[in-house]
Formats: sequence, C-alpha cells, structure tokens
Amino acid sequence: PNKNRWNRFKFAIGSKWRRLADWFDWMMPEAWNVEHNNRHHYNLSELEDPDLVENNLAELRDMNAPLVFKYMYVAVAACTWKWLYYSP
Repeated sequence: PNKNRWNRFKFAIGSKWRRLADWFDWMMPEAWNVEHNNRHHYNLSELEDPDLVENNLAELRDMNAPLVFKYMYVAVAACTWKWLYYSP
C-alpha cells in the first residue's frame, strides 16, 4: 500500500471528495482521531478507556434479566453505539 496516502495527516483530509472517499461517515475524521487515538490508545485496558467492554457492560452483566434480553440488548447496542456514544 501507498504509505503516503494512508497517513493520519492525509487520510480523509483536504477536500470533500477525499473525505467521502476515505471516510464515509458523519463524524469528522479529526474528531475521531482525538477520541480514538487520545482517549482510547493512551488508556488501553484502564478504567478511563472508553472502549473497555468489561467496564461498559458491568451493569448489563449484573442485571437480573433473562439471557435472551441481554443478547438482544447487546445486538441493539452493537448497531447503535456510535450514535449513542458520540451524539451530544
């Protein structure tokens, strides 16, 4: 692969076409860069890590509910997490 093209300083940055071609998403690539690289990678597997599944699902794990409900909850959450987490 072309390492100059797949660079975090050039990926999805520069023009609307480049943004749509590289990053077909509603979230700004710069915002994802801050959120993912700073909040996640600098806190991997720590309680401050926003992607720590064990911590994020502790309430569901401890909930007194049928297993089928828990699986349905996880399926819905997997499809909607980005809008729920990043929306204002």
